[in-house]
Amino acid sequence: MKKIILAATVVILLVGSAFTISVLWKADEKTSTVNFELPGSDKKGTFGNLVSTIDFDKKKLKDSKITASIDVSTLKAGNEKLEAHLLSPDFFDATKFPKITFTSTAITKTDTGFVAKGNLTMKDSTKVIDLPFTFKEIEKNKGTFSGVMTVNAAEYGVMKANKAGKDKVLIYLVVPVTK
Repeated sequence: MKKIILAATVVILLVGSAFTISVLWKADEKTSTVNFELPGSDKKGTFGNLVSTIDFDKKKLKDSKITASIDVSTLKAGNEKLEAHLLSPDFFDATKFPKITFTSTAITKTDTGFVAKGNLTMKDSTKVIDLPFTFKEIEKNKGTFSGVMTVNAAEYGVMKANKAGKDKVLIYLVVPVTK
């Protein structure tokens, strides 16, 4: 009888340990912001409709994962003619490639926050990038993810390569979340 109870206990422990408890954060998609800026110019804008799944636990980073996408057609640059040109095949080709996506493959701790290494897909190109971010827990069930990264738009076919660095784009992310 003791052997059966011991065996049952071991099975329960093994099955229970096979499942990790997720800390799934729900992004407030209405107040999340994705802003972009071309350094050294007055070109700035935003993307809307950020959709994400954020499974993040700073104590269990190896089990954490972030996926996100934005609709390219939500691009706003303060000028309708410029926006139409940026959405055209010359740049984003929003009709053919309607989404920009990111899927993390690893999340690590840094001195100033965290880094999500993962695949960024824009147009028909996917590149591995590092997305540095911070997470500030405001209350037990509420917080904000913030990040800034530089993307070489020419590597994705969105801009022409430029030796002066004018193909680099700064991306600013602010994502309020709740559990």
